[in-house]
Amino acid sequence: MSTTREEAPSPPRPDSNLNALHKEVMMTYCFESRHQSALCGQSPEEVVLTNQYIPLSIAENMEMEGDGTRSPNTLEDTLRTVLLRNRDQARVVMMLGPAGVGKTTTMQKMLLDWAGREELEEFDFIFPFAFRDLTLLEQEMSLEDFILVQHGHFTSESLAVILQSPQSLLFMFDGLEQYQYRLESTSHSALCTKPNQSAPVSVLITSLVQGELLKGASILITARSTASLSFLSDIECNHVQILGFSPPQRKAYFDQVFTDPKNAEQAFQYTEQKMGFYGLCGNPVFCWIMCFLLKETLETGDDLPETLTQVYVQTSASIFRAHNLEEGRARDLVLGLGKMATYSLGNSQLLSQKDLADSGLQQFLMSPLLSAFLFLYGDPASDNCMFSFISPIVQEFLIALLYYLDITWSGGESVEVLLGKLEGSVKFLDVFLSGLSDAAQRKPLEGIVGEFSKDRTEGLREWLKNTTVQSLQFLSYKRPLSYYRLLHQSQNPALVKEISDSQAAGLGRYYSELSAWDSAALNYVVMCCGGRDELHLHSSLNITGEMTLHLIPAFRLSRKLALLQCTLSTASYVHLASVIHKGRTVELDLSYNRAMGDSGAKALFEGLRDCSLQILRLPVCGLRAACCEDLASVLALPSTQLHVLDLRSNELQDEGLIQLCRGLRSPHCKLQELRLQDSGLTHLSMEVLSQAISDDSSTLATLVLDGNEVSDLGMDWLTRALRSSKTSLQHLSAFDCNLTDACCEGLAVALLSEGCSLTELDLSLNDLGDSGVLQLCEPLKFQGCSLEKLRTVFLKPVLLDPQTVQIFALYELPGSLEGAKTWTI
Repeated sequence: MSTTREEAPSPPRPDSNLNALHKEVMMTYCFESRHQSALCGQSPEEVVLTNQYIPLSIAENMEMEGDGTRSPNTLEDTLRTVLLRNRDQARVVMMLGPAGVGKTTTMQKMLLDWAGREELEEFDFIFPFAFRDLTLLEQEMSLEDFILVQHGHFTSESLAVILQSPQSLLFMFDGLEQYQYRLESTSHSALCTKPNQSAPVSVLITSLVQGELLKGASILITARSTASLSFLSDIECNHVQILGFSPPQRKAYFDQVFTDPKNAEQAFQYTEQKMGFYGLCGNPVFCWIMCFLLKETLETGDDLPETLTQVYVQTSASIFRAHNLEEGRARDLVLGLGKMATYSLGNSQLLSQKDLADSGLQQFLMSPLLSAFLFLYGDPASDNCMFSFISPIVQEFLIALLYYLDITWSGGESVEVLLGKLEGSVKFLDVFLSGLSDAAQRKPLEGIVGEFSKDRTEGLREWLKNTTVQSLQFLSYKRPLSYYRLLHQSQNPALVKEISDSQAAGLGRYYSELSAWDSAALNYVVMCCGGRDELHLHSSLNITGEMTLHLIPAFRLSRKLALLQCTLSTASYVHLASVIHKGRTVELDLSYNRAMGDSGAKALFEGLRDCSLQILRLPVCGLRAACCEDLASVLALPSTQLHVLDLRSNELQDEGLIQLCRGLRSPHCKLQELRLQDSGLTHLSMEVLSQAISDDSSTLATLVLDGNEVSDLGMDWLTRALRSSKTSLQHLSAFDCNLTDACCEGLAVALLSEGCSLTELDLSLNDLGDSGVLQLCEPLKFQGCSLEKLRTVFLKPVLLDPQTVQIFALYELPGSLEGAKTWTI
């Protein structure tokens, strides 16, 4: 007798008319309704509906696909991929990014594309929610009631049917940072499992996210940071980090905003050069601000902004001029906004009517000027109306204005106390405080809101001077760069010069990671000082072409330039080549730039073809034989000034040295010192090297071959060169070169030859033995021997006979011979 398992009946499908109705309603749904403003741009809905949406760049932590390839790296494709993967499980996606980067606009576009049957058709229903609206829902309710409150076009009966197919549902939650109730990871017993079960709204959301409620539904949440994501710690969640506009996307945006292609190109290039290093140009809202401001200045012929402070000063001044507000009321508005901005930092991003009244802003409630700085959610006349600042950076700018306009605010505390109190909550406050201390930068706004406190502007400059000087006294030299940003923002060359005069030595050395902003600030400081004879950057990883471009003016003023243990891009080497080409730099040290390789070297060597460079240090730079042909051609140029070349610890091998010797043999080669330690050399390249250093035109005085397999065969070739009267070699080091006593007899003969000019010889860590040392000692008996320093530290203990000991004893005695010589055994 056979048995059959009865399959569970499929849940009833919702009426297709209901789906169509919901899509029709969603075509008019708006996550965020706001007026267009110079400081915040267009509303997300307007951007999408007017086809101005530009896809954004992302960085995401998704796993590899089954075939070993990565998921698509465009925002829309990535979101679609993760939302539709493993549809039998809950799919939670966090879309992260700073304010203004485009999270809400992306959600708006996804919703409208779905409603227009263009994307995400696998979902029958998408339910959008804004967290700020959920803050008003304080009473307990079921998930069914929760949805009906926000989407009242459903009936309870129809919604009950819809919720029976969770795999076909997508919940969108926008703006987690605006939710005033904390979402926490909760034990399973405290979570909801049924759509008709009542609970606080925060518990409903947590139950959805953790898959206890409507298991299989997809959840998409936007937030500014991971700080409030502890409730996701126990579940699998994909994080999609929005980076904003890439350079090509920024270019497309400027082309879209400006009708004149020439103005679009000028505005784009100006923004990239002057503002790119702040890390804000990828932000669509910042791009909007720059477009607004540059449009205005290009039309009026006014000065273009040079600093971030000027951007916000000029934009704010334009807003005030458009509303023709008298000075007293304009000042009251700024003071009130500054006070509320300070309060919001320590409390909530969502502000109430009471917060507005407490800050003295009630008089501006119905003014359109208020919406230039704040988002208003709801009817301004309603007690339930809420407010938030349009961005954290505008918030910090208003706090900086408050500091200078109201000396009684916060008890008249100093800038140091203010920054200490707000540390961790602000990013640009010190930047704006520094910029506003400059009379020229604040002038457009000061004429509208009144004079700034002279005591506070002077106090800021004194604080900046003292803190920068103190930071330069630390041996690590890490802290000054943060203060250089502020000096750059203050645009006060006299202050920089004053600091330079008191801390001249410290201004030339930096041991720290560099950002693009740091590089621009460092260039400004160096240029204010008229350049530095020596400029050292140590341990700065990922130096991009953009960063090097910012530093070119400072580099060009430096006679010695050292970038040690850095990681430079190929574009950086191209810029360095332009620095040394026809420049004043005489020494360039790029030691331990392991990622340089032959491609970086090739780009760099282009600048050597016409320059003043005398010393080039490239040890441990990942070079191989391929770069030596280009280097040889440089050495052979009539214009070359290169005297010292350090190539140690690069795998040049015999092939590379043979190529290099072609340059050494040129009559134009002026090289006096060549360091080739640990370069993978053997005796096979020593013949060619011997011929090069014994050439008529050779000027080489120092040759270092330590750590190579020169062997006795190779040393025999070098010995021939030493016997030549044409050889100018004075210092030879063959430390640890696999030599034995077999090479010592020939060396001894060479040391006594008439043409030998060798004054220093290092044969340490070679197995010369007692007999080898004795043979080397023979020439020392004669006055005609030019050798002054001999080092033969042994690889293993050697027993010297009495005669050898007596010889060394003779020459070790001070004053035993005129011009006493040094022997180390």
